[in-house]
Amino acid sequence: MPNRLIKGGALSAVAIVCALAVSASGVGAQSALPTGWSSRDIGSVGLAGSTNVVSGTWTIDASGANIWGSSDEFRFAYQQVTGDLDIRVRVASLENVNSWSKAGVMIRESLNANARNAFMLVTPGGTRAFQRRSSTGGSTTRTTGAAGTAPVWLRLVRQGSTFTGYQSANGTSWTSTGSATISMTSAVYVGMAVGSRVDSTLATATFSGVQVDSGPVAAPTLPAPW
Repeated sequence: MPNRLIKGGALSAVAIVCALAVSASGVGAQSALPTGWSSRDIGSVGLAGSTNVVSGTWTIDASGANIWGSSDEFRFAYQQVTGDLDIRVRVASLENVNSWSKAGVMIRESLNANARNAFMLVTPGGTRAFQRRSSTGGSTTRTTGAAGTAPVWLRLVRQGSTFTGYQSANGTSWTSTGSATISMTSAVYVGMAVGSRVDSTLATATFSGVQVDSGPVAAPTLPAPW
């Protein structure tokens, strides 16, 4: 069947099919992301999310039932990194769709919904926590740190099989929230994760100061006199 232009526009039938295929794949709408970055929905979310970056500020819209239990539903903006790494970011805001809406930094073994992962997060309800799933399809556990909402700096460090989550008020002095041993493949996915906790509603989170370093990572130094 020949391509036909839609009256009043320049989209062809082929373009429409391509757009539907992109949406169905979980990639969803997004602006041009920085080189090396991608974004998609993880799990069977109720509404497709989106990721946009303007002048260094990331805006992520996400639905998803939860990032918890044996399987997750959320929006993930990520890049693939091999070996030790350190990601830090300022969560500038998180919409209060639910007190357990979540935004933060994640290291994930795969893009499957039941993948092993480590997640340093903040919620509108005032929880800041280091969360992890240590086995594929296994349960998720959480270590809660000092209470507070966004804005907050969050950090996640991988050193071999040791994963440690941190939080900070200024992005300079860091407080450890929790640590766990998780056996992951050398190549992992790292980036920002957002879930609304209400699968029929999108929650908006904004991030700034995104920094991902790979290679040997030095543990954050403690403030004097600690």
